[in-house]
Amino acid sequence: MHRRHAKKNIPIELLRALVTVVDTRSFTKAADTLQLTQPAISAQIARLSQLLGGTIFVKGQGLTLTKRGLVVLQYARRLLAMNDELLATVGPNSSPRQLAVGLPGWMSYGQLMTVFDRCSAAPVNQQVSFRCDRVERLVADLNLGLIDIAYLCNVQDPPRVTVAEFSEQMFWVKSPKLALGAGAPIPLVSWPGTYPDRIAVESLEQCGMHFSISFTAPEVSARLAAVAAGLGVMAVPRQLVLPEIEVVQHGLPQLPAITAGIYAREGFDLRPLAPFLRALTEVLAPPPLPEAAPVKHKMGNTPPRGKGSVLRQAG
Repeated sequence: MHRRHAKKNIPIELLRALVTVVDTRSFTKAADTLQLTQPAISAQIARLSQLLGGTIFVKGQGLTLTKRGLVVLQYARRLLAMNDELLATVGPNSSPRQLAVGLPGWMSYGQLMTVFDRCSAAPVNQQVSFRCDRVERLVADLNLGLIDIAYLCNVQDPPRVTVAEFSEQMFWVKSPKLALGAGAPIPLVSWPGTYPDRIAVESLEQCGMHFSISFTAPEVSARLAAVAAGLGVMAVPRQLVLPEIEVVQHGLPQLPAITAGIYAREGFDLRPLAPFLRALTEVLAPPPLPEAAPVKHKMGNTPPRGKGSVLRQAG
């Protein structure tokens, strides 16, 4: 690099080193991933700090990022995403651009099969790839442009481009063979930190109802199996009310509704995908329960945030 440009250009390998160190939580693992030595990775991070005029990691606190480091990481991910997309699109080993769709990891086998079948039947001019992941990662990658469309539930700061949004009621569910005794602690199937778990705990505490944790697991499928086996009750959206379990009609506090939606990355042309997105929306829209009033959803006819809904764009 010419010296006169030293302060104007950040070598892409420095940004990749930072992102890899953060993702692997180790300088050594980052070196292995990038096929470099650990001193080389350290030198790249030091060079990046020098170019930016400040430290990236808090001294003496391992891999804790400084405020500057958090900002640098955000921009580094975006620049790397564009770099990698450019190579994948027009590079020497480029391949046709795929439509990348993100789905939450809690979706069941049956739900996923329905999504795949319906979306495969919808006309689309490019290959489609699906990915299941945590909602936080889907939001981040949608904002970075790593995925094009994502189905997200109850995110605090939804993406700006809304394809469709639904208001989905939460329900208490249990096995038909589980009898809830009056005054007895409520056996709760949960995983601490998840949004449904927070809703369940807050609702019970606000009503002064005692509860005990009867089963915990990070996988939704495992928690649903525990409910079906009669180990306890669980708060779930309508999408997860399976035939093996039933909605608790009485004795527990009413749960609120959550907002779910299909969102797109900014700048993505949705118009050619209107049939595909309609099929995806029809599959993911929550069906009504026989015992409850139908849950209405909005698609296209409600002014969305940002650039509008796909139906308005697709015309």
